[in-house]
Amino acid sequence: MNRMDGACGSLGDQSDSPNLPLERSTGMKKRLVLRSVVRMALLIGAIGMLSHAVVGSGYAAGTNYPAKPILFVVPYAPGGGTDIMVRVIDRVGAQLKVFPRPLVIENKSGGSGVVGKSYAKSKPADGYTITCADDSSTVVDLFGNAPWPYNDFTYIAKLNRDYQMIVVRADSPYKTLKDLVAAAKAQPKTVKIAGTGVSQIDVLHVAMFEKASGVKFNYIGFDSGGQVITNLLGGHVDAAIANPGEAYEQMRAGKVRSLGVSSEKRLGFDSAVFKDVPTWKEAGVNLSLSQWRGVAGPKGMAKEQVDWLIDALKKITESKEWHEQYLNKFLQVGVFVTGADMQKEAEEEYAVYKTIMEGAGLLKKK
Repeated sequence: MNRMDGACGSLGDQSDSPNLPLERSTGMKKRLVLRSVVRMALLIGAIGMLSHAVVGSGYAAGTNYPAKPILFVVPYAPGGGTDIMVRVIDRVGAQLKVFPRPLVIENKSGGSGVVGKSYAKSKPADGYTITCADDSSTVVDLFGNAPWPYNDFTYIAKLNRDYQMIVVRADSPYKTLKDLVAAAKAQPKTVKIAGTGVSQIDVLHVAMFEKASGVKFNYIGFDSGGQVITNLLGGHVDAAIANPGEAYEQMRAGKVRSLGVSSEKRLGFDSAVFKDVPTWKEAGVNLSLSQWRGVAGPKGMAKEQVDWLIDALKKITESKEWHEQYLNKFLQVGVFVTGADMQKEAEEEYAVYKTIMEGAGLLKKK
């Protein structure tokens, strides 16, 4: 029996005794009631403090969201730039205790990201399914290969900006970007170049490179950046368009060389690996470009859930762990654009890409 139980039992016995004066019995009952009220008030206050602590430690105010694990659908195969980003979000989020429960990551590749994004869109907009947002959704829509418009999502946050490189095997006869361009000009559509997807951002970027350099490649699409590098190393293609992070490990191992990068100035990452990599403009192709990645969900998510996810992603992307394990390691440029601003940028980008694709003869959407 605890002290409270003992006190109540003892007082109850005394107040019921016929030998106690009525005034004394009534006074003791009043003190008992007062003591109970005070204890109840203290208990309610403690519960309130605990609730506040729980909200501050990872739940949306006024709700218990997220009350179960969040499914993060990666619309590409493992090993590519998008898959890498999601897995670092999960790892850093766990390290910082941002997510009350671990993310459930599910790769659903195919159709240049359409399969996975369609799968995510088929789920309820209840905050428990999110997916990757990227400029490939815009390109797939313009190609007419998506069953939904590019902006039919809940925009949550844009997290990074990435560049493109043209890379070859270490033993390739193409020592410079000019060598590759010359070969492609001499024999149009014979030089095989690999990229991610058949109707997404890599296709557009290769088309832009072709227009700027006056060449025609034989483009071959794969499900992820990891598969692109694997097929390059296997000798199935002559060159590849890939992000610095996708090619970095093979470059560092001396198995792959970069002929040029799409940034405005040379990359300031690992100088031992990138110090001799020129920009495309330096190499004679007057073009610079980039791509982005972020997080979105099914259309119609509640504002409270979106705000919670934005706050969680902000904590992750502002951490030293994110910089060490993602931005620096995988050679990314960090950005943080959310909600309506992210959607506005996507809509502006749609107009620009539409014009470019019309000029390149790629526009298939009526």
